[in-house]
Amino acid sequence: MSAIINNSFRTFNANNFIDSVAIDRNSVYLAIGKSDPWSGPSEGEYDATTPSDVNPPAPPLDTSIATSKHWDDFIALKRINSSSVSHVIKRINWTSGTVYDAYDDKQDDLIDKDFFVFDPDTFNVYKCLDNNGGATSTVKPTGQLTTSNLRSADGYVWKFMFEVKQPDVLKYVTSDWIPVAKTPASVTTHPEQKSVEDAAIDGKLEHIKITNGGSAYISDTGTVAGVPSANQITLDANASAVDDIYNDMDVFITSGTGNGQLRRITDYDGSTKLATLSSDWITNPDTNNSGYSVAPAVVVTSVGTNNGSGATFRVRTVTAGVITDVVQVDGGTGYRQATASIVTAANGVNATLVPVISPIGGHGSNAVKELGGAFVMMNTRLTGTEGSDFPVNDDFRKVHVVVNPKLIGTNTTATENTYRQVSNPELEKNTGEIIYTEFRVPINRSADSTEDIKLVVEF
Repeated sequence: MSAIINNSFRTFNANNFIDSVAIDRNSVYLAIGKSDPWSGPSEGEYDATTPSDVNPPAPPLDTSIATSKHWDDFIALKRINSSSVSHVIKRINWTSGTVYDAYDDKQDDLIDKDFFVFDPDTFNVYKCLDNNGGATSTVKPTGQLTTSNLRSADGYVWKFMFEVKQPDVLKYVTSDWIPVAKTPASVTTHPEQKSVEDAAIDGKLEHIKITNGGSAYISDTGTVAGVPSANQITLDANASAVDDIYNDMDVFITSGTGNGQLRRITDYDGSTKLATLSSDWITNPDTNNSGYSVAPAVVVTSVGTNNGSGATFRVRTVTAGVITDVVQVDGGTGYRQATASIVTAANGVNATLVPVISPIGGHGSNAVKELGGAFVMMNTRLTGTEGSDFPVNDDFRKVHVVVNPKLIGTNTTATENTYRQVSNPELEKNTGEIIYTEFRVPINRSADSTEDIKLVVEF
């Protein structure tokens, strides 16, 4: 029997940890410890035989005796409150000349890929939906479109996900990590992310990948020469003179009156340039004003019952007979599986298309889950003596996270903001659970010092 721990399980555990702090189900504390220099060995605590303050032992051992040794070394503890805990994701700065991965619903361990970017100038985060066939990214994504995607001049398509707010920058942004607000986002603190979540459409198709562009396909662009009736269009003088050559192809109005309409050509007269369409225009294009594009038609087919409808795509670019760009006209809704193909026409062969299905809920519906929020950062700031419980003019070398320690001589869970553990200790040793341990080089504390401690835990 084979099995895996899904990434969703890790995110689930991360959510539960954050919730346990946020609703005060648990008392979670940052503890500092060990004022004496590193020396060794220390059986059950670490394997290093000659550790020093320059080279602390690594890694800590997870043994029963280690817990007792850590408690013996505790100096003081400060409570970690709900405003100091956040999901974090890896920081991937957008850099020109980089090939970014595109979101792919069939990619195993997608969160290990570089498929989203962070702009350190605007603090915006974008997910890559299309990397233009693996091309380098040369145009930085910009803006905060919440209901549509951004198509850059380099062929990349980006989905704006959220903006890292300034208070979160100070608390959680490091060279390796950026924060992401838990879903659903607060309209007060993270309005852009909330707008993206609200606009997300479950099962919407945002991208069709071209795995083989085929050969011998044709296309045509020009300006509308006339609209004799609601289900016809006269192409311009440069259109093909061959009868029926555009049959079963699509015509799309690219500009001017009627922009954005897509219709299938059922008959074409090469001498008059008149194309008859499968259905009427909703808004008739304007002669000598509206631009058009004729290209091979794309058909999207839902797989399974009650599984998606309404998606419409078109071929935007054919280069030397090869289909090089397929774009969305309408993403539809409800897709879980789908196929896509080019309609067989009088020209072109062998193109292969693969629809990329959006995550359940749609792109942007759950930034934590979509971008790999299985990591949690706890940020705690130690200032001076913290009301006399934290000694100064001394060092510490250990950092821990402790859950639900007990008051000394009682079975009562600690709830105060700070506790001292040297000179009249306030907490009972070996109570609660030490869930995180980190060994460091010595950090000297003084009365006017402030330590901003950021701990990242992977679930």
